[in-house]
Amino acid sequence: MLHLTLTTLEATERLGGLLADSMRAAACRVLLMHGDLGSGKTTLTRALVARLPGGATAEVSSPSFTLCNHYPTRPPVVHCDLYR
Repeated sequence: MLHLTLTTLEATERLGGLLADSMRAAACRVLLMHGDLGSGKTTLTRALVARLPGGATAEVSSPSFTLCNHYPTRPPVVHCDLYR
């Protein structure tokens, strides 16, 4: 388990971009995040999706009510709320 503390929005966005770059080349494309409400999970997802091909047209939002959001990226991104 890796524990990161990101203190700025820019750091969160930068990490999202780095994760997107590595996920395009990786054989395994699963990322599990755990954090309190408002901790930046959707912000990180938004930055990750934006960096992937097809992500410029995606409207990234929290899946709290929909449970899972699917984004038109390559590779595809499915953003789920597993709290329930």
